[in-house]
Order: sequence, then structure tokens, then C-alpha cells
Amino acid sequence: MGAMGSEVEVNEEFTRDERAAMSQGFGAGKHPVDFLAHRQRRGEAGAREDFEQMLVSLVSAVTGQDAVLVRANPGDWGIDVLVGDLNGDITDWQAKYFINGFGESQKRQVKDSFKSALKYAEKEGHVIKKWVLCIPCGMDAPTLRWWQRWSREQQAETGIAIELWDESGLRRRLDLPEAATVRRVYYDPYRPPGPVDSPLVSLTHLAPAAVPWCGGEELRLGGDRYLLHDDAAETFSLDRSWVWREATADRIEPSSARVRLRQITMLRDGPASAEARRALSDQAALLSTMAGARRLPRLLGRYEDSAHGITVASELPSGPVWREVFGPGAGPLDHLTAAAVLDAAARLADSLAELHRRGHSHRKLSPDAIVMTGRAYEPVLRDAGLAAWPSRPGEGPDGYRAPEQERVRPGSPQPGTHTDLYQLAAVVHHTVTGHPPLPGGSPPIRITVRGFPSVADELLALALDADPRRRPERIGMLAAALRQGRREISQGGFP
Repeated sequence: MGAMGSEVEVNEEFTRDERAAMSQGFGAGKHPVDFLAHRQRRGEAGAREDFEQMLVSLVSAVTGQDAVLVRANPGDWGIDVLVGDLNGDITDWQAKYFINGFGESQKRQVKDSFKSALKYAEKEGHVIKKWVLCIPCGMDAPTLRWWQRWSREQQAETGIAIELWDESGLRRRLDLPEAATVRRVYYDPYRPPGPVDSPLVSLTHLAPAAVPWCGGEELRLGGDRYLLHDDAAETFSLDRSWVWREATADRIEPSSARVRLRQITMLRDGPASAEARRALSDQAALLSTMAGARRLPRLLGRYEDSAHGITVASELPSGPVWREVFGPGAGPLDHLTAAAVLDAAARLADSLAELHRRGHSHRKLSPDAIVMTGRAYEPVLRDAGLAAWPSRPGEGPDGYRAPEQERVRPGSPQPGTHTDLYQLAAVVHHTVTGHPPLPGGSPPIRITVRGFPSVADELLALALDADPRRRPERIGMLAAALRQGRREISQGGFP
């Protein structure tokens, strides 16, 4: 390879827009990045890999290109993070987790890594266009002079552009708006506000940042391709060891389908992240076993990465959600719409009964979790909710959370099938009356909606009891009462 005949860049020049963004104070008020976080999170053995994983995300964010982590199996061809095609031209980011400084030993490692990259490039037939050294430390003056001389010589000899992302360069890039998610995930030391026993903390409690799954973005999972409809909902575990994402998407390949994507990404190893991954894996197995029975979601794809997590794709029939068809609105429903609500709720209870028969509960019902399909508005669950997940304090949707979901106490009834009765009754009550159920007990629906069928009203009131032990034993009992109420309305029993 011939010489390029130009000065090496010690730190890559930022674009005009990047400099403008930083000058406007995007980093203002942020906690300083501490690269020791990788060691604190993963220990001595895992710190380098954690740093490399961060670098993959950072490179993708600031370059707009797909970066790939190259794992040693047994050799990594002198590449840690790759952008490009190993059958053609590549950029090679070499990650060195030199957290304690840069001395003679580190110089030798850098030179050996560069030689290794050159050797494998020649052997395997790819071309290194740029080689970037990434280190979470700075250099003293003599060491910096060595680096500038050595990198200039190597560039002149090989024609490869050589750059340095040291601690200052890394921090500047992490301060860019497009890298906000990377900074938050790897270096935010604060726990966001929220109940101390809540397993998930919504992104609405976090500093504003870009969501990793954005509407219009294409995802590649295994050999399949998905196009996201909207930005993903994203939540972090309280211990920051894993992050949950879910979104609606269209599968583009291998065949078209509307899907619901749910993902657990492990940020660090530990009991909490392992339990979350296992729960989503168990839910995927449940969906596979159910095979779409009784309008329950059908599993379309399951994608596991031993290092990072699991993504599950389930079929999502097209149609508006319950809220768009029935409400709840600002006031009570007319008798025809009320009859349709009772009929739809009874059919949905049949789906939940199938889930209960298999030993699971949904525990995440709301007007937004029910899709109304076809011209007849057949109710279908959008996803499997919290089926196969262990009970957690604070789980469930706001406004429809059962009392036992607020605080899970030893010796008290745990969230389960009786939770689904409460949530389904809460959706019906809110939809028919225009008012959500009251925590201490709600008045009968017929007080608000004159002539509402008493059999349905009484079973709905029982299902909304704050004590799960006083609710109906089976959701089939509620379904039967809802159907009886629907027949009474149809026969003219509702003025």
C-alpha cells in the first residue's frame, strides 16, 4: 500500500454541525463520563468487553453506519469493532481498555495490534482504509509525542488513515445528541425517581434522549427484516442491568406480517437480568405452544443473542385498538354500543380463560392492549402481556392496575388470574360509564347507566373487589354474566 502523503489526525476533526451542537451545550448539566464504570459493572474480567460493546453503539450512533463487534473465535483478525465489508474495504476500531494510563507496555500492545491487523488484512484479502485506536485514558506529553510520530510513520508506510479516540475524544462524542442513549445506558450513575420497589422505570422519568428503536427504522433480526411503525416504548430495570423495549412493526422478509416486537437487552450480567431474559424466553415458548389458540398472539420469531438478550416477534392482526372503537369517552354509552362492549369483553374473557387454563395470566390489560379486528370487531390481545413473568410490585398499566399489583406482599394474594378479572372489569366499567373504577369500590353501573343489566353489573362489581379472594373464581363466570347482560340489552331490557 502506498503513502497518502498527508498529516495524520491525532483526533478526528468534527463536522461543523457537531461542533455547533457541542457549543450549544448539549453536555451541560450532565454527570461527567467515568470510564471506570465498565470495571465497576463487569469487574476486571468483563470490563474490556463492556467497553467494546459501548464502542459498537457509539460508532454506530456518531457515524450513522452499522458497526459490528468482532469476537475472538479464536482470533479476531486484529479487529475489535468493524465498519465495512471484510470482502472489501473496512474501518477498524481497536479498543484498548487502558484505564490506568498509557506507558511502555501499552505502546507495545498498540504496535502489536496494528501489526496483527495488517497481517490478517493481507492474508484474508480485505483492505483497511482507516484504523482508530480507542482508549479511555489520556497521554502525557512524551507519550503523545511518541504517538504522533509513530502514527505518522505508519500512515506514510501503509497508506492507512490512523486516528486516536482518547478519553477526551470519547467524551466529546458521547456528548453529541445522537449518542445520548449510549451515554445514558453505560455512564448514567443515577437511579431515576420512582417507587423503590418498582422493577421498571419509564423513560419519561429520564433525561431526554433518543430512543434506540425509532419509527421508520429497519431492524435486522437473524435473517428477518422489520420496519418499525413508531418509536419504541423503553423501560430500564431499577438496577440498570437490563432494558425492555416493545414496538409495533411490519415484517418485510421473509414474508410480510404485522408484528409486535418485545425485547430484553442485557446491560450487565446478574440475577435480575438473567431472570428477565428467562421470563421473555418462557413467554416465547408459551406463545409457540398456544399457536394462536382462541385469538391469542401467535409466535412468529424468536431471536436470541447469548451475550446481549432476546427479541420475540408475535403476530398482530390489523385493526384499531379498543380505545379507538369503544372509548372510554367522557360519558356513558348508548345501549347499542354497551351491548357490543359486553359481547367483545365476553369473547376476550374466552381468550384469557385459555391463558389461565395453561397456568398463566396476562396482567397488562387496558383499552390499548386489545386490538379489534375485521368488520365484526373481533377482540384480539395485542401481545401476551406479563404471561410467564414473575409478579413485580408496580406492574400493570396505569388506570387499570389491580390492588394486588401495587405492592406484592408476602402472605397476601399475588397477582394472577384474578388480576385479569379485575382488569377486564375495569376496562368494561370505564368504557360503559365514562368513569374509571374507584380504588375503594365503585357504585353499580346502573346508577350511571339507567337500566344496565343487573347480572352483568353484579359480576363486574365482584370482579372489581379490592380483595382478590372475593372475586369470581373463574373468568368464565364473568364471561357468562357479560353474555347474559348482552342478551338482556338486545331483548330491549335497556331503556
